[in-house]
Amino acid sequence: MPTLTNKGKKLNSKVIRITLLLIMWFLPFNAFVSAQSYQNNLKGDLWVHDPVMIKQDSTYYIFHTGHGISIKTSNDRITWRKSGNVFSKVKLPSWHKNDIPEQDGHLWAPDIHYRNGKYHLYYSVSAWMNFNSSIGYTANTTLDTNSADYKWIDEGKIIDFRNGGQGVNVIDPNVFVDNDGRVWLFYGSYKAGLRLVELNPATGKLLKDPPDITVITTSLGEGVFVIKANGYYYIFASRGKCCAGLESTYQIVMGRSENIKGPYLNKEGKSWVDNNYTLFLAGDYDEPGRGHNGFFTENDTTFIVYHAYTRTAEGKPLLNIRPVYLDENLWPTLDITNKILNEK
Repeated sequence: MPTLTNKGKKLNSKVIRITLLLIMWFLPFNAFVSAQSYQNNLKGDLWVHDPVMIKQDSTYYIFHTGHGISIKTSNDRITWRKSGNVFSKVKLPSWHKNDIPEQDGHLWAPDIHYRNGKYHLYYSVSAWMNFNSSIGYTANTTLDTNSADYKWIDEGKIIDFRNGGQGVNVIDPNVFVDNDGRVWLFYGSYKAGLRLVELNPATGKLLKDPPDITVITTSLGEGVFVIKANGYYYIFASRGKCCAGLESTYQIVMGRSENIKGPYLNKEGKSWVDNNYTLFLAGDYDEPGRGHNGFFTENDTTFIVYHAYTRTAEGKPLLNIRPVYLDENLWPTLDITNKILNEK
């Protein structure tokens, strides 16, 4: 039976009937025709940049770029509301300013996963066109702000421009927990590309320092995210121009490998190391730029979570959440008209 996994959690594809019911819940009817006719049906406060999603109990959480890392919550995955920040302006860790004195608490591109009784949150400490970047780490035993145990514990800097690879912009972390319990950190941007290092499962920090660094790309992509299914590690990243409203050309590209360290290949068998890729999701007139995705699994569905610069919102980046399928060649797709894998 085919499985799709995200951070060690399995998602089993069910029969087409069940899949269609799930889609009816989350997408308008005209999304059935193809991925091209998709319309965003989310509501509430949807302004996000670089979102990632997780769930605790009956509440969904979105963490995204913002002062102190912004948080949004929802009880139905449709209507979203602002729900504070990880770090308040008066409680920002002092080390944030050591390498970038102008750092004002605007933290980028968080990534979160649950492991060993804690929520582990990794994030970027950077500033626009300042590449003395680093990745920080904080942890909490709960995401419920009403709990007496709610407290983010700063674990400090994990890796930076000094030990993260020559010329690499050390931002946009994605932590992948493999089935064997090993923990990996993907990071990087278009400036010198993407890298991979191993973390210590007990500490959440580097397994060794300086780390053994695997080159994933030499210039392609940012906002990397990896999921696993059917013996493949699927890699996603964003390319093109971001952060320019309706002038943005952001798009999501993909590849896959049978090894966590790669090489990751596109559909033509060409390597990501040489900056080859397969297009997964491009912009259109209504949403010229779509990118910086995360993935979330629940029950029998995997969702891609990303921001889209949206014409009806005057180019502001809005939250999008869409179900993902595998086609007959075991490549991820958003198009329901392609073959959906189901139980044999």
